[in-house]
Amino acid sequence: MDASGNEPSESEAGKSAGPSTVKKVAEAALPLEVGSLALGEDGHIQHGREDSPLHFRFTACGLDFEADLAGKDAPLRLTAHLGKLPYTAQSPDGRRLARSVLAATDRLRRGQILLTENQDMILQGELTPPSPRTAVNVIATATALILDFKPYIDLMAEALNLHPPRPSEPKNAEGEEAESEDVAATVSSDEGATIAETADDEAADDEAASKETGEDGDAAAKAAAVGET
Repeated sequence: MDASGNEPSESEAGKSAGPSTVKKVAEAALPLEVGSLALGEDGHIQHGREDSPLHFRFTACGLDFEADLAGKDAPLRLTAHLGKLPYTAQSPDGRRLARSVLAATDRLRRGQILLTENQDMILQGELTPPSPRTAVNVIATATALILDFKPYIDLMAEALNLHPPRPSEPKNAEGEEAESEDVAATVSSDEGATIAETADDEAADDEAASKETGEDGDAAAKAAAVGET
């Protein structure tokens, strides 16, 4: 707002704020290289330093990569943490395979996988992007590095996922004893029920036989009495 109390127009505000974004981009040399334009502290687009460093992160092949360009003519450096080297007790086959992969990366021309003192396996690679250092050329350079490491990344993932088969848990003596007692109790219960049923059947048979014997005796006595008469 000026001294008269009027608010400045958009054109006047744009002039006071500095050159527009379109003008800044138009003034930049083509093709636009990474870092040639930057966001200033005031929130406006401004020309970046010609040799400004670049740092960015991305995810590929299930890994988190960090990328660094120290300067305009510096190589692109990629770094990724692959995991811990498996212990022998944890996975002997996995440890053996991981060590083979670590040794094989010595033949790579653009990097290798290193083992730190803390048993961390770190992937490191570098390759210089072609000029001009455009965003497309930088991403293409990172992709070329990852493709070089892809077979080793896959083998290392397999090594970290190798686990020996878990042995079956043996039953303790108390568990076996308790199980034997349960089986014995079940058998005893079944045998008791069978014996009881057998005894009931025998008692019923004896009762039926007694009735038949009594009826036969009564018939014989009646027959004898008739004969005497």
